Amino acid sequence: MDTKVISSGVHYTNLPASYVRPESERPRLSEVSTCEDVPVIDLGCQDRNQIVQQVGDACEHYGFFQVINHGVSLEAVEKMLGVAHDFFSLPVEEKLKLYSDDPSKTMRLSTSFNVNKEKVHNWRDYLRLHCYPLDKYVPEWPSNPPPFKTDRSCDPSTIDWPCDEVELEDCPRGRDNHIVSQSNSIDACHLDRASDVAEVKQEIVRSYCIQVRELGFRIQELISESLGLEKDHIKNVLGEQGQHMAVNFYPPCPEPELTYGLPAHTDPNALTILLQDLSAAGLQVLKDGKWVAVNPHPDAFVINIGDQLQALSNGRYKSVWHRAITNTDKARMSVASFLCPCDNALITPPKALTDDGTGAIYRDFTYAEYYKKFWSRNLDQEHCLELFKN
Repeated sequence: MDTKVISSGVHYTNLPASYVRPESERPRLSEVSTCEDVPVIDLGCQDRNQIVQQVGDACEHYGFFQVINHGVSLEAVEKMLGVAHDFFSLPVEEKLKLYSDDPSKTMRLSTSFNVNKEKVHNWRDYLRLHCYPLDKYVPEWPSNPPPFKTDRSCDPSTIDWPCDEVELEDCPRGRDNHIVSQSNSIDACHLDRASDVAEVKQEIVRSYCIQVRELGFRIQELISESLGLEKDHIKNVLGEQGQHMAVNFYPPCPEPELTYGLPAHTDPNALTILLQDLSAAGLQVLKDGKWVAVNPHPDAFVINIGDQLQALSNGRYKSVWHRAITNTDKARMSVASFLCPCDNALITPPKALTDDGTGAIYRDFTYAEYYKKFWSRNLDQEHCLELFKN
């Protein structure tokens, strides 16, 4: 391949050899059925006890669920997906300015998962961002496309000005025909028009991150209550939680049966909040020993229990094994938000969950210790928690 990323505009008729899985590791797509009973929990329900019960059942028996009436505005969701599409529509030369294969970088474009350690690559490019605290990390976020940081509906630099100038007419455009330029400048002939435009009212990705963070905290409270704990228990144990985002792009794949977007894995963090583009499916989870497809649900987020909540619940709640598969005809986009314990958070189950005589399944560890171990391995190795068992 001629480029470090696969979102290069190149149409592949055959899967490059570095992406082909050994036969025993292939996804066997013909054996996958659709999960018809995915828990869909209405957070707008007035009966909190009912919601707590539903959350507990889903965490124990599935390790994942979907939520509706979740409080994240439809506008925020649609704009987030729009910005994601615009970013991956940029010329490859522009995107590569952000490329890095160093997992320690807090903002980077990369490909696959951990290209320096894996033997076979995955059919995915992704933009990785840190999102908390926002004032610390927003300055390093991409400035192109301009809507990444500002609301394109009121940012003068991204308005489709009626102009015959070459520099405006020839600008590359994103999914909604908005200008995706390398410059935010406005020529003098537009200044009188620009003065009529309202000031920027919001920052798209910032607004989305704030709303998703609040949703995550709300779900953590419900999970705490479902375990018979005070609602703030999990939040108190995890400390001042970090927040990361992965904007995942899975281009059309010439041979989906030979590779993965992401192979089977669990998430090392506490809670994952996944936004799926409705236009293409790709998420699969392991349920009762079989892979099942979780199709996008309108206006819903998928909630995944991460490794830290499995440890905190003393194994009662499961960090779900999941994977991403690819499609022949359609690109797929998803936005995963991860709530992570602070580095020095001590992950240990409360006494109430070990009083039955079984004791703690896992030894105490800090999140920093766990995260370092997770990134030292290949994604599709054994469950990282197995390395922390008593």
